[in-house]
Amino acid sequence: MKRVLLCAVLLAWSGLASAVVYKWIDSQGKLQYGDRPPDGVHAQIVEGLGNHSSRSEQPRPPVVSASSSQPARNAPPTQAAASTDDVKKAVDADVAQVKEKQCADAQARYKSLIEGRKLYKAGADGERQYLTSEEIDAERLNAKREIDATCNSPT
Repeated sequence: MKRVLLCAVLLAWSGLASAVVYKWIDSQGKLQYGDRPPDGVHAQIVEGLGNHSSRSEQPRPPVVSASSSQPARNAPPTQAAASTDDVKKAVDADVAQVKEKQCADAQARYKSLIEGRKLYKAGADGERQYLTSEEIDAERLNAKREIDATCNSPT
């Protein structure tokens, strides 16, 4: 019985010893630690218990925040202008991606309203409240307007 317990303890300890710990700064400027850093942040591997030389981690490239639009003081003017253009392109790509998602969500909502037979909303007590034909038509019109505003707007 002691051998089984000893094996279980050693097995659990070996799993903890092989864990990799990351540290990063969150959006509020606080230092955070964890086994998986969030996407889009520059995380560093913490040296210590969980770091083994056999495990190779690729360092993540640093993420330029939108608030750092000022060029670096030591950077040449052409490099600073190029990095500003890169930041603008990244922001434009992020905005386009969010807009595409909003458009897809609006289209999915409209499709469910068109294809649905018995549509309902959740009441205050969580019970289904089925919509009348007039309410369904109003929801369909609102969903179509949302598609027009989201998917067809130039900005």
